[in-house]
Amino acid sequence: MDRHPARTNRTGLIALGVVLLGAGGVGLARGAGLFGDETARVLSPGVRAFAEDNAWFWPVIAAAAVLLALLGLLWLIGQLRTHRVPALSMEPDPHDGKTRLSAKAVTGALEREIEEYPGVRRVRARLLGSSRRPELRLNVTYGQRADPAELRRRIQEEGVPRLCAALERETVPTVVRLRLVPREEPTTVV
Repeated sequence: MDRHPARTNRTGLIALGVVLLGAGGVGLARGAGLFGDETARVLSPGVRAFAEDNAWFWPVIAAAAVLLALLGLLWLIGQLRTHRVPALSMEPDPHDGKTRLSAKAVTGALEREIEEYPGVRRVRARLLGSSRRPELRLNVTYGQRADPAELRRRIQEEGVPRLCAALERETVPTVVRLRLVPREEPTTVV
């Protein structure tokens, strides 16, 4: 999973937020007359005259502001939504009953298994997608003493097949990211 778009998204949002906050602060200060009495008016005389002559002006501005706020709120909710699977449906036909298996329990067991492989430092497993078509994402951090080819082979031939068997599925699409810890920290005994 590429995190570059997420970083770009956050950076752009922070920049936009700072610009909007600054513009709002300047508008508020100008409206309060902090820049002098002649600049206390936020709207030019032409805009004020237009607004006075057209009763629809302010309701349209208010509706546009509310619409923008709602769109921003929907976008924010969309950013918070993840595609993680909370539980997996184990019954192929819902009419036969309903058996749900916690995705956290399944991924936790897989993490513990892979952490036992030689040289593995940390494992993070997530199930994404849907309950009927889960996809596995594995992030494995390993030390210099580990053999990455052997680690990948064991994950592919031992860990993932056990997960598939536990989920009663022939395959689970899997993405494995192996990350080498550059240097092993020496342990100090006091």
